[in-house]
Amino acid sequence: MKKVFIMLVVIITIASSAHAQKGNIMINGNLGYFAGNQKSGNNTDKHSEFRFIPGAGYYLSDNFMVGLSLGYYSDVDDPEGKLKTKTNGFMIGPFARYYKTLSDIFSLYGQFDFLYISGKTEDIDYFGFSGEQKMNGCSISVSPHISANVGKGFAINFGFGSLGYNSSTTKSDYGDKTKDNTFGLDLNGSTLDWGISYTFNCANK
Repeated sequence: MKKVFIMLVVIITIASSAHAQKGNIMINGNLGYFAGNQKSGNNTDKHSEFRFIPGAGYYLSDNFMVGLSLGYYSDVDDPEGKLKTKTNGFMIGPFARYYKTLSDIFSLYGQFDFLYISGKTEDIDYFGFSGEQKMNGCSISVSPHISANVGKGFAINFGFGSLGYNSSTTKSDYGDKTKDNTFGLDLNGSTLDWGISYTFNCANK
């Protein structure tokens, strides 16, 4: 099976802070989009993801920050010759980030996220009729990133891959429940992201 992925991920992080320093406050907004095509025989299955995740963080030390994220997501699976599935919902939860400075320009950081996720899924047939399923669950993940300081509080951030656990319960219109639990390393193209950050320099005021 040959897979062809076309990906555009744009994550714009707007933060009010200068550098990683104790007492600084960060606010951010993440915008991401991913689209992929999978070829199976003569059929082409399409998949797309959209997410917007704003948040705020506080530096407890020069290397460690904690914060809260709140976001919206939307996924569309459109397999050729099968039911089209649309999923959308929201997520909220804390995050923690630890920095390791490599030089005046480059830093590494790992981010831990714990998110509560709630949403609904619609299965749409050829005639436009749909059935709805409601989903609730949580996601725990750790992801690596590299940050490049470009001056005056601005930095460009890059990340790829995550290790995580996901648990969800889905309930259909008829009351049927389905539970799903997954754990593993995700190196899918949708985990590749980049961002621009800027910080509030509260520590020196």
